[in-house]
Amino acid sequence: METDNDISRTAAGDHVAFRRIVEAHQGRIFGYLGRMGLDSAMAEDIAQETFLRLWRNAWQFDAKLSLPTTWILTIARNLALTHLARPARRFEIMDGAEPPDIACDTPLPDEALHAKQQHRRLHAALERLLPADRSVLAASYVEDLSLAEIAQVECCSTGAAKVRLHRARKRLRKALEDDNG
Repeated sequence: METDNDISRTAAGDHVAFRRIVEAHQGRIFGYLGRMGLDSAMAEDIAQETFLRLWRNAWQFDAKLSLPTTWILTIARNLALTHLARPARRFEIMDGAEPPDIACDTPLPDEALHAKQQHRRLHAALERLLPADRSVLAASYVEDLSLAEIAQVECCSTGAAKVRLHRARKRLRKALEDDNG
C-alpha cells in the first residue's frame, strides 16, 4: 500500500512523503474529530498535533499490526480523548453552530424544518454521550470502519469493540428517547 511506503519514507525524514500522508488523511481526521464533539478550532489543533506525532513517531508504525488509517485515527482518538477528559470541559458540537442546511433540490419548508430539528436532536443527544461512546459511533458510522478496525483504533478486542458499539447505540437511543419524553 502506498501509505505504508510513505510512512516508511516519513520515518526516514522524507517531507514529500509526509505531505502525501497529510493530504490523504487530513479531511478524514478533521471530520472524525468534529464528530467526537470538538469544535472546529480544537479539531484543527488536534489534527495538527496528530500529524506532528506521526512525523516524530513514524518509525513506530508496523504494517503487520494495523493499517495506516487505523494507526493515524488511533493517534487522533487518543489526543481527542485526553482533551475531552479535562475537567470543566464543555462538549460542544461544531462550535455550537447551526446544523448545515440539507443539500438537496429545494425541499419543502416543512421537510427542511423537520430535517433541521432531527439534526439538532441528534447533535444534542451525541453531546450528552461520553467521548468514548462518540468515538466508537464516529468510527462505525462516519468512518465506516469494520469491527476489527474499530478495535484497533479503540485499543481493544473485536468482541469488546462490538459490545462498546452496541452499548453506545443503546445510550444514543436512550438520549434520543429522553428528548421525546
